[in-house]
Amino acid sequence: MQTKFTAGAYCVGDDVKALEIMPTRFKSSDALADKALAQAAFADLDPGFSAKALAGEFEIVIAGHNFGGGGKTVEGPIFALRGAGIKLVVADSFARYFLRNAINNGFPILMCEGISAAIKTGQQLAVDLQSATVHNLSTGQVLQATPLSASALEILGVGGLVPYARRKLADRHAALKTSQT
Repeated sequence: MQTKFTAGAYCVGDDVKALEIMPTRFKSSDALADKALAQAAFADLDPGFSAKALAGEFEIVIAGHNFGGGGKTVEGPIFALRGAGIKLVVADSFARYFLRNAINNGFPILMCEGISAAIKTGQQLAVDLQSATVHNLSTGQVLQATPLSASALEILGVGGLVPYARRKLADRHAALKTSQT
């Protein structure tokens, strides 16, 4: 798992809803494929976002309070951001469904109070998930985020909750076999 990110920031404000991250019109009965959903990322907030993100201009989203709220939309917003090339979201706070869905789907996030006031779109950042630090390379400012729990880092490290559960079950099965011999 990638734990260090150096990239340009794209800033959004407070209360960005899940349906603003990925508008309803992009939902379908088809499987959610990252690349197909790339065009959905912030399509109504900034129609040019996905083209800039896919070109590498932005890889880190900085958000205010309650990012991803407003409903129980599950994976779509995560896949839309990932498909657009976003590697990480750092926010003042997350809606609980978005936070859990991000971790469950192996998508890195950090909560850092005051981040939205400290960062501007286009600034270059260096973010370390392990130390939970955000270094604004454009200004020199270093912000301390809330560290992720060991279990959240482990889930992110294997790519999400399903691979994590499979690994845990395989480990338990192997231990059981060993104890029976």
